[in-house]
Amino acid sequence: MTTILTPPSINPASLVKPTATATTTKQCIEVTIVEAPASPSSSTHSSEYTPSTPSGVPRHLITPSLTDEELWETWFAYPSKSGMTLHRWAEGNKSALDMFMHNLPSSPPSSLYPLCMTKCRSTLASLKVLVLGSILLIRGVNHGPQMGRTLFGRILGDRYNDLMAFTSKLSNGNGNAENKVSLVDNEEIVRGSVEEARALQARGNEFFAEGKYEASLEHHGMAIIKLIPWDVASLSPEIARRTGFEEIDQSLLLSIALTSIRITQILPHTYRSHLIIPGSRLYRLTKASCDYILHSPVSSLSGQWGLEVELASRLQKLAGEIAEIPSHERQTGIRSGGVREVRDRFGRSRF
Repeated sequence: MTTILTPPSINPASLVKPTATATTTKQCIEVTIVEAPASPSSSTHSSEYTPSTPSGVPRHLITPSLTDEELWETWFAYPSKSGMTLHRWAEGNKSALDMFMHNLPSSPPSSLYPLCMTKCRSTLASLKVLVLGSILLIRGVNHGPQMGRTLFGRILGDRYNDLMAFTSKLSNGNGNAENKVSLVDNEEIVRGSVEEARALQARGNEFFAEGKYEASLEHHGMAIIKLIPWDVASLSPEIARRTGFEEIDQSLLLSIALTSIRITQILPHTYRSHLIIPGSRLYRLTKASCDYILHSPVSSLSGQWGLEVELASRLQKLAGEIAEIPSHERQTGIRSGGVREVRDRFGRSRF
């Protein structure tokens, strides 16, 4: 069963009315990454999958097996095009996934399941990168080359180097070069990363309780980095649940959405609109966090996934109201929980 974690002393209902407190706002900057490094691997995504056979899971719903290079590829897939922003990149991937699901038949063939998971992985990775980029903006990092170096070089690049060096060390310790340690479904490595992320999330919740919302966002962002490069579309459901990855992955994004809304509520009213840079940045952060929840293919076997979807939908609606988004523009591309429902449809498919 998945437990939804929220910052201490937070009641979503209490967020409806902005507080009277106002703080001085920082100048936020439009983010356009001019250049991003290529994928750490020169290999292309393979269309061949070697599925494992965990018990209790229909064979056609087994998570496609990935190499480490394929697992990392989506995180460095940002297109270095003039005028391409993180927001446009994430929205493009999300729209492609929404369109794919919209065109699926009521009983989709199992042969399309690997492609569905691939599109989910691309969407989830780009949404998390957008969340991290939005947090960097709030923390004062400039757009353009500095943002690109910080996000793709220092953050994602360092995480890639650290993890790959760690797996290489473990592989050498085995004394057999052929027994290379892989990141995919490696329960020990995933569980260690989850514990690191959980400690950072707890510290972020403490900052939230103290009213230090930007510090809270920073720690939640560092917790997200500890969970890279995995997501619920790349890990098997059993590993995601046993290691606690599924729980913290979902609760972290909900915590970020709540914190972003709280920051927006204490801004002077004139800065909350999506037409003003501070309000626009915070709204996009909240929306990206909620979109991540709504596009996570968590299995219905998790029990409480419907509660996460409902909370994410409500937070997204609240953020839109605060940012003065026209009601007709607040509609999501798919019904709430659509990705999870599609996964269940694949489970019921007979061919």
